[in-house]
Amino acid sequence: MTKISKHIGYNEATKSATAVRHGVDNIPNAFELENMKMVANECFEPLREHHGAPIGITSFFRSSLVNSLIGGSGSSQHCSGGSSNKEESAIDIDADIYNNGISNCYIFNWLRKNVEFDQLIWEFGNDSEPSWVHVSYRKGANRSQVLKAIKVNGKTKYLKYESN
Repeated sequence: MTKISKHIGYNEATKSATAVRHGVDNIPNAFELENMKMVANECFEPLREHHGAPIGITSFFRSSLVNSLIGGSGSSQHCSGGSSNKEESAIDIDADIYNNGISNCYIFNWLRKNVEFDQLIWEFGNDSEPSWVHVSYRKGANRSQVLKAIKVNGKTKYLKYESN
């Protein structure tokens, strides 16, 4: 099937346990697919090429239904610009999947210094290591926001990232 980029296959990019569990499709349309290719090529591939070994993806495309089922934000960039018609997309990356000698902190800092992005989020974890890294790309309108996701009273809150 279609490759999203040199190192990301279509099945990996659209895989969703939530979709399977609920018996719903998680299939991007042509516009969403192009947005997925954009973030893969602008953000993920430079990291993958630099490191030279597989790097895990925990979440990429979410249909609006799948996003709703997981309780995702109505403006989630994982929906690849679908309902908003924005040229944007997001990917969640996790070094722990392949254990190839890099950490999520390394991924976060490398992306921060080496690629253009809309949002880069240190997702939960602790002060020395995020649980995973979220990066998004918005064609022609990247905000270069660097954030940290934390839980406050059971709700996710995004703070401006302050270097340790």
